[in-house]
Amino acid sequence: MSTGTSFRYPQQELQQELNSSRRKVQVMEGTLHDLLEELQFIHRQAEQLQGQRGQVIHNALGDLIEEVEYTKNQINTLQNSLDDATARAFQQDSGQHLRELLVRLLTLALRHWEEVTGHTKLELAEQSGIWAMHEEKGYLRVRTLDRYLSVPSLPKKPRWKDVTRTVRFVLSHSESSTVAEELSQTLREFQRLLLQTGS
Repeated sequence: MSTGTSFRYPQQELQQELNSSRRKVQVMEGTLHDLLEELQFIHRQAEQLQGQRGQVIHNALGDLIEEVEYTKNQINTLQNSLDDATARAFQQDSGQHLRELLVRLLTLALRHWEEVTGHTKLELAEQSGIWAMHEEKGYLRVRTLDRYLSVPSLPKKPRWKDVTRTVRFVLSHSESSTVAEELSQTLREFQRLLLQTGS
């Protein structure tokens, strides 16, 4: 049994790049917001400057503010386009196959987890922090996770990244089990189809 995070699969680098890009976009949004506020403050201060030089600075700051606002809107548009493309993928003809693969992924991930660790899906939810846990009649439940274990109960807009994150989490504990190779192949197939239909 090997441990660690050495597990690699085709398109893993692409997925990591996409996740990294998304984080960078979020950081850029925050940075642009702060910059915009600062520029607007300086712009107001420039109104107090006298003469032609003050007017030039005031106008230049006004143009810069417009550019920053435009860039911020473009970033928001890009973020929304990525999310919309993924949502459309699940609504197209291949969406049913995507749903079936998503259920298969989580089912195999659970089997791998139980075989490698001997722990339950409740412990998986708790240790991974990916799935919410609720107390119901004195027992802990993972109702959201359970919905992803069958196609009929799968949400209309499934949070597929929670499933792929779960797969990576369980494989990081060990790359070896009777279902590990099938899990890896299913993940590759899901990502390939998702990229094809979302493009």
